[in-house]
Amino acid sequence: MTEAVHAESEIGPGPQPTSPAVESAFEARQNGHRILAAIGQESSSEQVLQWTKAKAQRAGLPWIALYVETPGFFSDEEEAQLTRNLSLARELGAEVITTTATDLVRGILRVVAQRGIKEVIIGRSSSAPWWRLWGSDLRLRRLIHESKGVTIETVPVRSTPRHHSPRPRGTLRQSSFPQYALAVGVVAGVTVASFVFTPFIGAHATALVFLLAVVLLALIVEQGPALLAAALSALSWDYFILPPVFAFRVQHFEDAMLLTMYFVVALVLGQLTARVRAQQAAERVREDRATALYLLTRELGQAANMEQLIEKIVRHLESAFHAHAAFLVSTGEDTFRARGTPDFPLAGPDREALVWAAQNGQPGGRFTENVNQAEGMYFPIPCSERPRPILGLKLHQAQGFSVHQRNLLEAFSQQIALALDRNRLNQVAEKARVLAESERLSKTLLDSMSHEMRTPIAAIRSAAGNLMAMSEPSFSPFQQQMIAEIEEATERLNRLVGNVLEASRLESGNVRPRLNECDVAELVHVAVAETEKQLGRHKLTVELPRSLPLVRMDFVLMQQVLTNLLLNAALHTPPETRIEFRAKVENGTLLLIVADTGPGIAPESLPRVFEKFHRAPNAPTGGTGLGLSLVKGFVEAQGGSVTAENRTGGGAMFTVRLPAQTNHPLPTAHS
Repeated sequence: MTEAVHAESEIGPGPQPTSPAVESAFEARQNGHRILAAIGQESSSEQVLQWTKAKAQRAGLPWIALYVETPGFFSDEEEAQLTRNLSLARELGAEVITTTATDLVRGILRVVAQRGIKEVIIGRSSSAPWWRLWGSDLRLRRLIHESKGVTIETVPVRSTPRHHSPRPRGTLRQSSFPQYALAVGVVAGVTVASFVFTPFIGAHATALVFLLAVVLLALIVEQGPALLAAALSALSWDYFILPPVFAFRVQHFEDAMLLTMYFVVALVLGQLTARVRAQQAAERVREDRATALYLLTRELGQAANMEQLIEKIVRHLESAFHAHAAFLVSTGEDTFRARGTPDFPLAGPDREALVWAAQNGQPGGRFTENVNQAEGMYFPIPCSERPRPILGLKLHQAQGFSVHQRNLLEAFSQQIALALDRNRLNQVAEKARVLAESERLSKTLLDSMSHEMRTPIAAIRSAAGNLMAMSEPSFSPFQQQMIAEIEEATERLNRLVGNVLEASRLESGNVRPRLNECDVAELVHVAVAETEKQLGRHKLTVELPRSLPLVRMDFVLMQQVLTNLLLNAALHTPPETRIEFRAKVENGTLLLIVADTGPGIAPESLPRVFEKFHRAPNAPTGGTGLGLSLVKGFVEAQGGSVTAENRTGGGAMFTVRLPAQTNHPLPTAHS
């Protein structure tokens, strides 16, 4: 059960969200409605994420998981839990945002304003210590009061108590010994100077000198040395300057106020200094991240090829993370090769972590939850290439992978993915451009040649025919044979040019079949008669049923289809072999089958047998590879299909299928 709290109301149960009848999920998406889940380094944040995921899924809305890093202390266990929370948010489909702020509420409200968030979900534990509950209530009240028009929803969560010794964040490092030594030295110097000049300026004036020293120290040292300087200056002023000298005794009320003032000023200055430095550190992190991303994006955009791209990726990874980096690509099942680096060993746990990351699409290896005994960290690149490349990092740092480093690595991976996809698309576009240009040039050449060759072919054909028609006795048998060969070659050349022209018509989309009711038997007889000379050395068998229906088809196109199929069978089979032609109607479909008893079609050529200009490896000379492509184009233009297969007993079989009109049978039979 949750509590819905509106920004204008006090803490407590409020009205439920608007009914879907009033505002649909579609309208909410159109208005940019998003749900934000505020999470931290507590284990209870997992419950908040699950709750927000379920609610966003029911409403069909996008949602955001936000983590605001504030100055403070946290343990290694809490850092690991934060990493798990952010990973869970990504697995659940959230857009993950991490930001840095000195105040949690201000950080949440800044993101809410920037992204136009209408609803914020936060967790509230009732089992936490009273001081944490009190602080949480104060933040919740501020969040409600300062947010306008935003629904704040609290989710009851169960927190797991943790026992750990905290360590400071990177923004509040433990003060080093030189800072403490500096604080002690400054206070000692001020004490000596004040002891000398007190008779001239008075004890209370020297108190201002001590206070000035504390203020100046607070600007250059951490909070611990500043507090030490405040305590030492108060004690030194009381012991060495304030009467009675060399005694810890305060006789007047104003002296007590001055002593108290030292501690108050030191505390305030320490907190202000911590906030200023936290802001500086956050700005420095953002600046470093923006600079690294800018440099990476600029150089990736300048890469001319894949090798340069990988070289720049590896170099920027090593520079940004101070690690040994590699670009890993798959070379087979569970095997990878490192590119861009001469030495990146992959063995043992590292290979196991790499394979796990590739199979699951999630980070694996060191500083992760998956195969963390590995020496390196492996991060899949979210690009469209399959299998995905992997970024490998062997970090030199002993501490865990911070949130800022992980965010930077994810930003790097997104930019790298875009660069890889862009490079792949550029290669595809270049290949397509070259192919289109090649197709255009070849088509122009073929069109020009086919048209230009028609005239000389017609002249040669006419001259050869006239020679054969002459009855001059001076022509010897050899001369008559030569004239016959000229006629045959001219006929073959004319058929080749015709095929090229028909192929150009098919590619340009100018083939418009004229469908009429045609006699299948007549079509078969015309095709057989046209190829009688080429089939003269084969045994042709034609099988037609006694009654075939009239079929709507283009007689001229189908004549070319059958002619090409018969010529193909005659060309690819030895002499004296049998060629079979069969026609029949099955289930409203006309089947025209041309089969032979030759060597058949090579298995590797079978899928490409209808491609333009494709010729089998053992094909005899004289063909162009256009005949079968024309068969496929002409048949499909009439709404039919054609298939090729090898016969069980040997040979090839081509089957043409056309829709048949069975309501107009012919009375006569053909055989």
